[in-house]
Amino acid sequence: MHAARCPERQRLVGTNIAFYLRRDFSLRLLGCGPVRAPRIAFLSPAGAGPQRFSGASALPHRTGVPPGPGLHEERRPPGKGVAVSWRLAVRVALLACLPGSAACSIPLEATASGSMNACDSSNECGVGATCADVGGQRACVSTSAHLDGLILEVRPRASRALSAEVSHLLDLDVGSGFPPHDAAGQVRFLDLGIPAPARVNATVRLGGAYCGTFAGTQFPVRAEFRRVAPVLGLPAQSYSTASEPDVGPEAGMDQDPESTIGQKFQAAIPTGNYHIYLVPQPYLHCSDDVPPPILLPNQLIPEQWNLGVNADEPAVLQGSLQVPHGVHVDGWMLDLVDQLTGSVISQVDVLAQGELQQPGTPTQVEFSVKFYWTDKTKSPLIRLRPRDGDPRPTVYWDLAAIALQGSTGNLSLSLLQLDAAARRVEGRTVDAKGNAVLSAVRIQSADIERAPTAAYKLDTETDANGLFRADLPPGEYVIFARPINDTTKATARQSLKFPAGDDCFCGQSVLIPEAGTLRGRVQGPLGELMDGATVLAVPSVGEDTPYLGQVLKPEPLPPRQASGVLRRGSFSLGADPGEFDFSVRPRPDSTYPWLVRPRLAVSATDAAVTELDLAVPYPAVLQGGVRDESGAPLGDAAVVAWLPVESNTAQGPVRAVIQIGETRSEPDGSYVLPLPPSTSR
Repeated sequence: MHAARCPERQRLVGTNIAFYLRRDFSLRLLGCGPVRAPRIAFLSPAGAGPQRFSGASALPHRTGVPPGPGLHEERRPPGKGVAVSWRLAVRVALLACLPGSAACSIPLEATASGSMNACDSSNECGVGATCADVGGQRACVSTSAHLDGLILEVRPRASRALSAEVSHLLDLDVGSGFPPHDAAGQVRFLDLGIPAPARVNATVRLGGAYCGTFAGTQFPVRAEFRRVAPVLGLPAQSYSTASEPDVGPEAGMDQDPESTIGQKFQAAIPTGNYHIYLVPQPYLHCSDDVPPPILLPNQLIPEQWNLGVNADEPAVLQGSLQVPHGVHVDGWMLDLVDQLTGSVISQVDVLAQGELQQPGTPTQVEFSVKFYWTDKTKSPLIRLRPRDGDPRPTVYWDLAAIALQGSTGNLSLSLLQLDAAARRVEGRTVDAKGNAVLSAVRIQSADIERAPTAAYKLDTETDANGLFRADLPPGEYVIFARPINDTTKATARQSLKFPAGDDCFCGQSVLIPEAGTLRGRVQGPLGELMDGATVLAVPSVGEDTPYLGQVLKPEPLPPRQASGVLRRGSFSLGADPGEFDFSVRPRPDSTYPWLVRPRLAVSATDAAVTELDLAVPYPAVLQGGVRDESGAPLGDAAVVAWLPVESNTAQGPVRAVIQIGETRSEPDGSYVLPLPPSTSR
């Protein structure tokens, strides 16, 4: 019944609000859809002087780009321009609705947008803050900042040429641009120019003969560039490309394969430090005898880089494996891996055991793989993996320890220490009341009997009754259980030790505790309750462990990420025990910064409650423009801020970065990035 009256009500209420607030509003009336109130042209009273309106009808979109590049500050006298505070907006909206009708629905759409940072003068900002221009609007900003070591990352949107966003870490001393104190406010201009990419021109010449007829130079190569992060915590980034034949001048137009002298490829990637991984691909019908991969660790790539890889015939790892009676290794795989990254640097040999020997007599199984060992300062690892479904551990040997005088021929490896048969283990995941809890279960070895360099890891799921089964070599294990689709329960960890035996090691119970609770209240800088902000608890980054340490030590399941939204200033999240990087993230257009707390601990105590009483600060602000390598404005690019933090963990001090802010550039390249002026424990 309101349909006929809605247009009139929309104009009446919208005009009232726009008149009092001097801006246009999107609103919703009962029985009507959302409508934007008309823009109003205001006339200044005589002698009143110039007026500044903060509505969309009066302001251009964020300009924020000063003349000329560089890090500098903008200072304007307080009071230049007027922005409407949020509390005033609500009061005026209520008054505007009174003469209209009961059909006016409160709250308006704008009231659901969350808390906003706006000011008319510095008197509204309180102690330690001032009113300043931020992206064409007036907002309260902090007068102090401690952002030493700040790292900025720019990620343009993925293009047709690139399937993923390219990450540019800008080599700028950004943090020093914020002095410890500035009474005019911590607002700094910084134009972000994406540097020209590194132009990589590479040739690859692989030696040796394969499949009896093909030269190594004929095999195409996939090149992977894996960025080595300058500090722990930055996201992993990798790029890849494929080679094409590099033919000699005598090949002519038809490019006879016989004239191929190698492979070549080009890449345009951000400059920096990379592990380069070259992986030859099958050629024609030759897929069982492909040249081995080549790992080139820690290569510093400048803007112009010519790479020439001239590899001789690969080395050969050859020998025999002693297998105890009763153990079958048909289908097991033997290769060599880099001990730091775990990258395969050899061919993979699939073992064939042949006929079994008499009882009590070990079987000799031959193996042979070709490999490239480029980093002589680190010994590769020989890795022997059972076929899928075989309840045996993966075994490692240090190549330098068994290759006498550097010879990799006629080696002798032994599995005689693994003669014990696997034993059936059964258990249930239950809560404190004995109820079954459907869970994902990881069983990882801590110590395999008589095999210190063997490792076993099994990932499985329980059935609806919480039951899990596994056939395991005798030894010590750690069981991790994570509830599936149940955030009221927490991840559990339990030790398990059992000897060899023919019977079932059954009846084990893994107690699933109640999840902890991370809850609290979040206020604004002046004590007002914050609303609508995202609350996020992300597992903190652990230590950087080399590959061998990762596989030989139990690798716990990280706690699950938890998230929520502030409602009337409060939040409550179910959380696993562990350490989290906790943040409150207001809407990007609110001009409030993130509130960040690194390595916030949630106790392993059953149903532990962690209470927080937090206050979002006023921001320190970076603003300016983002430009591509040609100097043109770059719109819709992510601008991400990272800050180093150092924390003491069970493994010792860990220095890593945490994310403290993010925004996207406007179509004209301008950006505004509110940052927390500091982080604290």
